[in-house]
Amino acid sequence: MKMPQKSIFYDQSGWIDFTLSKIAMIIASVIIIAAVFQLAADFKDMGRENELGVIALDLKSAVDNVGSDTFDAGVMRTYSFDMERFSFDNRFEINAYISGEYVRMTATTNDGRIIHAVKPLTFRVLPFNESTLRSELAGRFGHDGTMDDPIASDYTMIVDFLSQTSTNEVMLNTSMPVYIQKTFTYVIPITYPGVNKIDYVLVHQ
Repeated sequence: MKMPQKSIFYDQSGWIDFTLSKIAMIIASVIIIAAVFQLAADFKDMGRENELGVIALDLKSAVDNVGSDTFDAGVMRTYSFDMERFSFDNRFEINAYISGEYVRMTATTNDGRIIHAVKPLTFRVLPFNESTLRSELAGRFGHDGTMDDPIASDYTMIVDFLSQTSTNEVMLNTSMPVYIQKTFTYVIPITYPGVNKIDYVLVHQ
């Protein structure tokens, strides 16, 4: 039986269904818009993470280049962070870290989000200067490992000791130059007759 027009107009269930469907559409629209904004932010973060990776790789390459040079032991090289060519501005706090195993870069936003990139190092690296190296060796082995004062010890003991001293990462100031230097620790062989020096790359400011 056909319902009169007046009854349809005053049918409250129809208006409730209409209102609920409108509310559902509004909520769905809000969710979609929020998802789009979040996706855009995620893409921006991915781009900045790639940029951090480029910076970390640049420092790693500078360290590796010094490590691969067999003739310039003792020569100090200088590295500077070139931050101007990247999209980071004063809303980001950019930090660089180095340990005996890796280079790490972080970018922290004002709202606390952290983006980071890590690159492993190829050569043995010590995140301090030569004066600290000689002091550490003299304190542990009684000799500083220079050519005039070699260490009479097992090769692996020296390597293990220096590996332990370089496990903690050190923060580098990205507005200041970084000094990179290859150096040798001289050894009087005990168990490894063919080994008389150990090469390291020193990285410090």
